[in-house]
Amino acid sequence: MVDALRETRRVLAANGTLLDLRPLSVRCDIEVVTPVHEVPIGEVDATGYMADDLAADRAARQAVEAGWFVPRRETVFDFEFYWDTVAEMKSFMEQSERMGDVRPSYADLDKAFRELSAAAAGGGRLRCRRPTMLAACRRA
Repeated sequence: MVDALRETRRVLAANGTLLDLRPLSVRCDIEVVTPVHEVPIGEVDATGYMADDLAADRAARQAVEAGWFVPRRETVFDFEFYWDTVAEMKSFMEQSERMGDVRPSYADLDKAFRELSAAAAGGGRLRCRRPTMLAACRRA
């Protein structure tokens, strides 16, 4: 990772900006969102890449300490995923490399989703908010 940052610095224009954009490795709530309520009904384990994230953090810190980059800004925001059905959510989760186990079971999530959507005027959607980091550094 440090070698990649060294190479990035080499090819980046003077005073150019390096962006580090990546999801954080955390557990994320699964919610049913209706016109009037947001109800947590489960969670997804998105911690599978934590070791990679820590390595990336260390490499970025080393690059800054070496004087290759100057930190400009860093922010964390929620990247929101929405689905109309549990089947859509399940398909997405099964194809994702970063999203892992879902709790409770998809059958239990589907039951809760259907009950909450039926009770809400206008129905509901499933949502998972994934904290995402965006950091900007200037080439030194």
